[in-house]
Amino acid sequence: MFTYEKLHRFPLGALRAEGFLYEQMRRCKEGFGGHLDELEPGMIADPFINKSYVPMWGDGDQSGWGAEISGNYWTGLIQMAFTMQDEALIAKVTNWVDTMVAKQREDGYLGTYYEPDAQIYEDYNAWGTAGAMRGLLAFYEATEREDIFDAVYRCMLWFASTWTGDHKTSYVGGLIMEPVLFCYAKTHDRRLLDFAYDYSEFLVNHDIFTSSYKSFLEAELEYTSNHSAAYGVMTRLPALLYAADGEQKYLDASRRILANIKAKATNLNGGVVSNQEFLGPPSALSETEYCTFTFFNATFSYMSFITGEAKYGDDMEQAFYNGVQGARKKDERAMAYMSAPNQIMATDQSSFTNMYFQVYAPCHPVSCCPVNAVTVLPEFVRGMMLYDDEGGLYCTAYGPVSLVTDTLSVTETTMYPFRDTVTLTVDKTQNKNPFPIALRIPDWCQNYEITVNGDVISAKKDTDGYAKILRTWQAGDTVVIRFTMETRVVRVDDSAMSSKYPIAILRGPLLYALHPEEAWCPYPGTPCTPLPEGWSWFRVVTKHGEADCPDHHDRTGMRRWYTTYNVALDETITPDDITVEEVDIPADAYPWECAPIRLHLTGYRAPYAYPPYPARSIEPYGDTLTVAEQIPLALEPYGCTNLRISYFPRAKL
Repeated sequence: MFTYEKLHRFPLGALRAEGFLYEQMRRCKEGFGGHLDELEPGMIADPFINKSYVPMWGDGDQSGWGAEISGNYWTGLIQMAFTMQDEALIAKVTNWVDTMVAKQREDGYLGTYYEPDAQIYEDYNAWGTAGAMRGLLAFYEATEREDIFDAVYRCMLWFASTWTGDHKTSYVGGLIMEPVLFCYAKTHDRRLLDFAYDYSEFLVNHDIFTSSYKSFLEAELEYTSNHSAAYGVMTRLPALLYAADGEQKYLDASRRILANIKAKATNLNGGVVSNQEFLGPPSALSETEYCTFTFFNATFSYMSFITGEAKYGDDMEQAFYNGVQGARKKDERAMAYMSAPNQIMATDQSSFTNMYFQVYAPCHPVSCCPVNAVTVLPEFVRGMMLYDDEGGLYCTAYGPVSLVTDTLSVTETTMYPFRDTVTLTVDKTQNKNPFPIALRIPDWCQNYEITVNGDVISAKKDTDGYAKILRTWQAGDTVVIRFTMETRVVRVDDSAMSSKYPIAILRGPLLYALHPEEAWCPYPGTPCTPLPEGWSWFRVVTKHGEADCPDHHDRTGMRRWYTTYNVALDETITPDDITVEEVDIPADAYPWECAPIRLHLTGYRAPYAYPPYPARSIEPYGDTLTVAEQIPLALEPYGCTNLRISYFPRAKL
C-alpha cells in the first residue's frame, strides 16, 4: 500500500468476474487466452524458463522479445486464474511461477538474460522483466507467499545496484520503476526509492521519446512522439512516484499527459491512436494497437486509486466496453492487432500499419497484442472496486462482479452498459460502524436515482465524482442506482487528420455502429509455429447480397453501388430523432454476439461513398456526400461488431 494513495486496491482474487464478464473469461480460457503458451511456445512458454529463440527474430541475443511477450502473458493469466477462481488455471500459473523463481540467480537477477555475455543493459531487459514482476506481485497478493515477494524484491535490488548511472534506457525500460515502487511500498527500502528517483531524472536528461515527467508537465503533445503503447505504461510512472513520496509535480505530470492524450489522440472507442504504432490524431481510419488498450486501462485503474477521482473509471469503461471488445472474435479464438472506428474489412491488405495487422488470428508473429488481450480482462475487473482507510467501498467501474473478503462481501448484478440499472447486494459485513458505499457518477450522466432497500435517497455527486451513501450496513441490504442514459450526437473533431468532421452516436458509455454482416474466411496465415487442427487465421469481409453489387451490364441507367455501409447522416440529426430498442435476449445469451440494445434512426444511401470493390477501408472524398433515398438504420454497440461504421459521413442535402 502506497503512503499517498487516496484509495486502495483489493488483493487479487477478492474481485471476481460474474455474468457476461465471467463468460468472456471462460471463453478466453478455452480460446487463445488459455492456449497461447502452446500455440507459440518460443515466444510465450519458454523465455523465462528455457530462454528459447524464435527463428524469425534473427541471430543474436533475443531475450528481450521473449521477456516482454512472455512476461505480459503470464501476468494476465495469473490475474485471470484468480479472478475466475479457476483451479486448473491456478495450478497452471503456479507451476510457471515456481519454475521461473527457481531460476533466480544468486545475485538476485530474475529474468531472461542468463548468459554471462548477455546484454543486461538492453531496454527490453528492464521492460520485459518488469512485465513478469507485475505478474509475480499479483500472484503474491493472491497467495500471500512471501517467497514470491522476496524473489521480486531481490530482483529489484539487482536493478537498483546494477542499472546505475547511465546504465539505463529511455524507451520503455523505465517500466521497471513500477515493480520497484510496489516493492518499496511494502518494504520502505530507501535504495528502491532512490533508484526510482534516479531513473526518473535519467529520463529527463535522455528524453528522446518525450516520456519524462518534465515533458509531461511542460511540452505540448506531439504526434509521432512515441509508440502509443509505450505512452500507456510511461504515463503512470510519475503518479506511482507521487504515491510513494507525495511530490505533487509527479502526480500533476501524469494528470496532464493523460488529459492531453484524451483530448488530442483518443478515438471515441476509447482507443489511443496508434497510426504506424505511434501516437496520432483521431479519425475514422486511425488505428489502435491492442496493447494500447491494455496499458492505458491499467494506467486509468492506477490513477483511480492514486487520485481517488472517479473520472478515470469513465476512461476504463470507454475503452473496455468499446474498442477492447470490437477487436476480438466473439468466441475468443482470434483477435486483431490493429482496429479502427470504421472498418469494412479486416484482411491482410486492409491495415495502414502492416499487411496482416487487421486480420484476426489466435497469435500474431509478434504476439505482444494477443497476450495483452488476455491481460486486459482481469485487470479491468480488478479496478472495478476500491476501498478507503475507513473501509468504505468505491465502485469505480460497473459490470457484473462480486467482492469477497474476510469482512465484506458484495454482489453487483447488472447488464450495464447495455442497461441503465446496477444493483449491489451486501451479502456479508462484519463492520458494525457506518461506512460509505460510493457510486461513481459518470461524466455523461446528468441525472440518476439511488434507492436503498427500495427507498429513494438523496446522494449528491461530490468533487471526486462519487455519490456516497453513509450508513451502518447489514447483510441483505440492497442499493440500486439507475442512470439516465441519454443519447448523444457528437461531431468528431478529426481536424488534425482529414477534417471530415463525421458524426458519432453514443449512449451511456457505449459508442454505436452500423454493423454490416460479416463473412469470416479462414486461411493459413503466417504464424511462427504451425497452428494445430481447429485453429485458424481469418480474413473478415462484408457480405454482399446480389442487390448490393454493381452491375456493369445494367441498361436501366440506375447506379446500384449500394452496399450496406454506403450511408451518410444528416448533420442536423438530434437525439430526438433516435429511438432506443432494448432487445430481449435469452438469459444465457452472450451480449457481445447477441446485441441486447439497438438504436434506430434514419439515414441516407450514399452510393458514391466507397469504391465498389475496395481493398481496404478508405475515407469518402469531399466534406459531404451526395445521397439518394432515405433508409432506416439500426445501430449496435461498437463492441458487438468486428466490422463497422461508427464515424458517419455527413450527407449533402
